[in-house]
Amino acid sequence: MEVKEGKPEQSWTYKAFGDTIEKDDGVQQSGAAPPSLMVLTSDKGWPYTLMKSKGEIISDCYVNSEVERVWQIVSSDLTEWFSNFDLSLNPSPARCLLNGTPGIGKSMAAGSYILYQLLHYDMDKIQVVVLCFGDTAYVFDKTAQTVTIYKVRQHPRVF
Repeated sequence: MEVKEGKPEQSWTYKAFGDTIEKDDGVQQSGAAPPSLMVLTSDKGWPYTLMKSKGEIISDCYVNSEVERVWQIVSSDLTEWFSNFDLSLNPSPARCLLNGTPGIGKSMAAGSYILYQLLHYDMDKIQVVVLCFGDTAYVFDKTAQTVTIYKVRQHPRVF
């Protein structure tokens, strides 16, 4: 195994499987193997780790083929939504739910990677990204290149 900087020559490939997609291990371009793992690094840390009280900042986000698969599903839904010219019939993209065993990286890996991808998505289509964790919301304004943090003073009651 070797470490390379930059985007991989070939990422993982996926194929349709019912209403979702799955990794296609049978497809590989000659000469370029897909990565085993991708690492996104942020000097400021990832939002999920900023909530820790110990002041620990984790600067690396590890992306495996399953995390990339989650993004491929979200990206496909966004592409379908943006291709719909009559937004009165479909005013918002499909909701997605990511579930799994605690500790497998739903928030840190998948959440951070989706945030990264949305922040790098076509600015003509997505100008603002909102990320919510507990009582904190991060509003990323891509046009102004700012992040505004909102905290709830009192937890809302659910009736």
